[in-house]
Parts: sequence; C-alpha cells; structure tokens
Amino acid sequence: MSPTLRLLARRTFAAPQTRSFQTFRPMLAGKESALHNENRAEEAEAAKQKQIRKQKEGKGEWHDELASDSESIIKADRGEMGNTAETIEKLQKEGAKLAEKEKK
Repeated sequence: MSPTLRLLARRTFAAPQTRSFQTFRPMLAGKESALHNENRAEEAEAAKQKQIRKQKEGKGEWHDELASDSESIIKADRGEMGNTAETIEKLQKEGAKLAEKEKK
C-alpha cells in the first residue's frame, strides 16, 4: 500500500458540527435603545394590547412602539412612516426647543 493510501485509510473524518459555538437568544425587548428601561415591559404590553384591539376592529396599523430601532429606520428610509407636513413641522419645533435648552 502506498504511503498516501495509508494516510487516507488512517484519517477519520468528523461529521460537520450541527450546533454553533455560540447560541443566540432572541431579545424580546423591542427597541434596542430601550433595553434598560424598567417600564419597557409594561409599555410594550400596553401597545400590543392596543394594537390587537384595533386589529379586531379592522383598524390595524403599524406601531413604532413595538418595532425595533432597525425596523423603524428601514420604514422611515422607505418613506412609509406617514410623514405629513404637520409632523415635520412639529419635529422641527421640538428640535428648535431642544437647541434653545442646550444654549442655556
């Protein structure tokens, strides 16, 4: 038997690993920016119940409170947030107020 065949005969092949080294546990907190908010569970549950109630009435819609930050960003990038001129003006006024507070 040639040396190469002997080497191949001795080699044992391991089965591919079925589980990864790290495991992932999904975070059920919703917004990444609200992970350490103590009242987050109650807020999320209230928003969820409100959404379920509206869906039963046939008025279901997307709620930013229940979405993750990345989902909200994608929705905003696509222009699906329902940004009206009124909403934009409101945000601009809030930004101006915050700028005034920072100056003081």
